[in-house]
Amino acid sequence: MLSEERNRVLTQTGSGTPMGELMRRYWHPIAAVSELEEKPIKPVRLMGEDLTLFKDLSGQYGLVDRHCPHRRASLTNGFVEACGLRCGYHGWLFAPNGTCVEQPFEDVAAPEARFRDQIKVKAYRVHAHGNRVKKYVTNP
Repeated sequence: MLSEERNRVLTQTGSGTPMGELMRRYWHPIAAVSELEEKPIKPVRLMGEDLTLFKDLSGQYGLVDRHCPHRRASLTNGFVEACGLRCGYHGWLFAPNGTCVEQPFEDVAAPEARFRDQIKVKAYRVHAHGNRVKKYVTNP
């Protein structure tokens, strides 16, 4: 019989837990490729994390944190573009690797500040294998 503490160590998979860190070293199938053909954005909950899976217009897959760091708007309500996912609230554009590549207002108001270079959302590597999209949980 396992103690309560040992059971907790072996069953909790959230970020920062021992099993969570172990499980994040392996590939996990998270969606069928066909799911992203009609609607290219899908909310995903995996190991206690709320994430957004998307396929941009160039065919690249991305898996990023569910919420935009600006106003915590859901990125599942965003728009896919040629090189990433645009937040539907203020229009910040995120690449599949989580970097912010465009901020419409900030880029016009103060382009020399390059504020977007400081912004990044949690992102995970994903790829299509067979007819499934798989997520490699550890950050690149």
